Amino acid sequence: MKLIATAWVALVLGGLFGTDASAQDMPTKPGSEPGVITISCFRGPTVDVIWDRPNAVFIEDLVRLGYTYPEAHSIGERICRDEYGVRDSGHMKSSLLEILRKSPPKS
Repeated sequence: MKLIATAWVALVLGGLFGTDASAQDMPTKPGSEPGVITISCFRGPTVDVIWDRPNAVFIEDLVRLGYTYPEAHSIGERICRDEYGVRDSGHMKSSLLEILRKSPPKS
């Protein structure tokens, strides 16, 4: 059953574009549909990956999916601090899908 739920999440994410929230953008609220993950990162004032971190909405969506808070935070950090994901939401989305596939939530 978990595998089916994880596959459903991957399919839902496959049709969505993650958001790359900058310092000027307001992060969105957590997804209202189960299994929808909002990729939202604070990018800071520079193009270098210095201040980058996941916004709360990103972590909260991962926790709702079944990850523990430390797992969700770690995944968010991995996605948001990847220099190849800066201004490339497609890379962030594919990286997140890969993490979800390799390390599904244990709950």
